Amino acid sequence: MVLAVLLQCEHVSCTISNWTPSVEGSSVLKNVPNSVQYLNFRYLNITTLNFEVLDRVRLSNDATIETSIQYSRVEQGYLSSHTNITSLLLMDTNLSDIEFEPHNAKLKMLTIIQSRLRRVPDSINQLAVLQVLAIVRSLVDSVDLSLFCKLQYLHNINLMHNQIAFLNYSLTSGVQFPTLWEINLSHNLLTTVHLDNFNGMKALRTINLSNNRLHSLDGQLLLASLKKLELSHNRLTELNFCSSNLSNLADLYINNNTLQRMPVCMEETMPSVSYLHLASNALSTDDSIWSRLAKLHQLTLLDISNNRLTSMVWANITLSSRYINMNNNPVKYINISMAIDGFHVDIGCTTIQQLTISSMSSNETYTDTYCTPIRCSYNSEHNSNQLQCGKNVEECKMCV
Repeated sequence: MVLAVLLQCEHVSCTISNWTPSVEGSSVLKNVPNSVQYLNFRYLNITTLNFEVLDRVRLSNDATIETSIQYSRVEQGYLSSHTNITSLLLMDTNLSDIEFEPHNAKLKMLTIIQSRLRRVPDSINQLAVLQVLAIVRSLVDSVDLSLFCKLQYLHNINLMHNQIAFLNYSLTSGVQFPTLWEINLSHNLLTTVHLDNFNGMKALRTINLSNNRLHSLDGQLLLASLKKLELSHNRLTELNFCSSNLSNLADLYINNNTLQRMPVCMEETMPSVSYLHLASNALSTDDSIWSRLAKLHQLTLLDISNNRLTSMVWANITLSSRYINMNNNPVKYINISMAIDGFHVDIGCTTIQQLTISSMSSNETYTDTYCTPIRCSYNSEHNSNQLQCGKNVEECKMCV
């Protein structure tokens, strides 16, 4: 059954469905009002698309348009430098190649989702004003970061959910990544990454390398601008940050790896960390872990659950942390002599036998002791700011 082309418009948005240009021609475009700002194509029946055909839409003088193409057979695309498109979305297509004519001064946002692209198009560097690039859930298997280094307005690169196994940066001269804030390479097939590749990105705030197959990181990060580093869900057994400069890093995610020790030198090279995620590793109480963590004076949240920790002792140290998650560790005793107001520790699903938390009032302390051999509270009538613990004989089935 052949479906007729359908044009639907509401306010400044129009959607064209089931258009077969080789059969119906371009007359449908002439019916699009010149006030349109968003033009969407669904079930477009064409394999090679030259976006110049959209010039048939009679826009108001100097007007621009945001365009999306979804659920379509498009395999190849060509975008001229004369286009009025500022944002282009291609989602769930057969796209395997797209080319951009030099000196395109309009396209600011390019998003390609669910395509058959195997590489980032070389002509991407012709998009002079590009700000956001996303190629997601496609077949890209390698990336040369130098493709993007001269794009002066680019602030976000998203290449998540591809098949990237190799990351390269062929050095170039001149301006490099002047405004790049975020690069997302999560959910790929990377096994190792040269961190030096990112050091030329002086405005970079976020690097996301989570959900890869990383077993090692080469080189060191020298990025005072970096705020967030995501390395979770990889195969890292050790990390060394001794020569790094991450003085303003606030969020560090290293959970779901196989680390046996805290990253070497992290307390010296990333003193501003406030959110530290170390859950689901193989960390033990060795390696002076607690004294090292105490040196992170900005630390607010520490998730160190699902490790191999047998104790937590912070004696004569005033903790900056407000929340510590210790659940699912074989911990036997915890001693925290000085904690700040509002401190909260979760020790559920542990083998805790002794818990001491001092220098706090009961109204400012939160202790989760569910599914543990002891149960603690501040219910003592005579000394309400002292934690009272007793045996817990209730059976618990919620812990793994």
